[in-house]
Amino acid sequence: MTRDRIRFLHCADIHLDAPFGGRGHKDYSEMRRNDVWATFESIIRLAEKERSDFILVCGDLYEHDYASKATIQRVASLFERLTIPVVVLPGNHDPYAANSWYKTWNWPDNVVILNHEKPSVRFDSLCAFIHGVGFSAFRQDAPDLSMVSRPGGDRFNIFMLHGTLDMNFSNSPFNPVSSEELAGLGYDYYALGHFHNRKTDFQLKNAANPGSPEPLGFDETGDHGVFLVTLEKDESGRKALDIREVNLAQKRYVWLDLDMENATSQEEASARLGELLKSLDPGRDLPRVVLFGRTSLAVECEALKKPWLDDFPWLQILDETRDCYDYEAISREENLKGAFTREMLQRLEECGESGDDEQAMILSAALDLGIEALEKGRIDARIDGGLFRGPRTGEGC
Repeated sequence: MTRDRIRFLHCADIHLDAPFGGRGHKDYSEMRRNDVWATFESIIRLAEKERSDFILVCGDLYEHDYASKATIQRVASLFERLTIPVVVLPGNHDPYAANSWYKTWNWPDNVVILNHEKPSVRFDSLCAFIHGVGFSAFRQDAPDLSMVSRPGGDRFNIFMLHGTLDMNFSNSPFNPVSSEELAGLGYDYYALGHFHNRKTDFQLKNAANPGSPEPLGFDETGDHGVFLVTLEKDESGRKALDIREVNLAQKRYVWLDLDMENATSQEEASARLGELLKSLDPGRDLPRVVLFGRTSLAVECEALKKPWLDDFPWLQILDETRDCYDYEAISREENLKGAFTREMLQRLEECGESGDDEQAMILSAALDLGIEALEKGRIDARIDGGLFRGPRTGEGC
């Protein structure tokens, strides 16, 4: 049987039953776990609506350390209601280990768990061949790609990988591979998973990572969802690839900067915050607001949040404002503060001349911290120049 077109849903890194710790609020953790379940169910409905030929889950479907029997039963029930195959690749958070639910659960007949013992599956009615490289332990070195089955030209050939592509993680290996290595395998589509922000601009042009369908933290900003992938071949056998992004996430993590330059009162700070929050969707957005600028005002962050908690109950505020110092005046003092300030200003001037913005940021923060320590005998935790805060954008794993 021949087919000239297949269409399938590609998802990864769902992380069912993720703990969502760190805020000290049980309600927050429960809400976010429910959001992940809601998005997972949306994936199932999307596959039905779009009449996908199959679903690919490229690792980290659930959390091995937290997933219960009830969780797996619910997952299996949702998969079983589908009339199409579901191909699951174990990741580093749900490896194909001895006590894995992948080994111990009686999965529905339409669910295929790819692993080192059974790394591939062929669907003859779809003219599709799928090979997967996942995890059988929580960490793995580079896979032996010489063992990968070579694809057939008369089929649609898909390679599933939960790992790192074109990245050097020698100290923390997670199936590292290169575009050159994968390209040499000759597959039509490389379905990736592991990093939580979507990416389609790999050196390997027919590789794509959908990211986590529901964002899991503030390093996963922007839209999240899945890929709806179409592979077609023309009369000459040439294959074309189309990837459609489908946004499904229940929530969105948002970083916002609030300029507090010369703010003189808590009321003024509150007014500025209210104006900033107008752009957000109260039912969807989880904001983290970073206060910046120089001000003599000691902002009371908890009081600042209070008027907006009905709309944004999980609002976070990070105070990175800096005190107002006249460094030119301080530099003229004949004491330790003056000597320190003169040295730091000289180094900052050199950074400006060389264009080293990163070093300038570090030196500027060091100058503020040093002067505060010399003047007050202490350093307020709020002043770090953003150096000790987590990234605004990044890729979780």
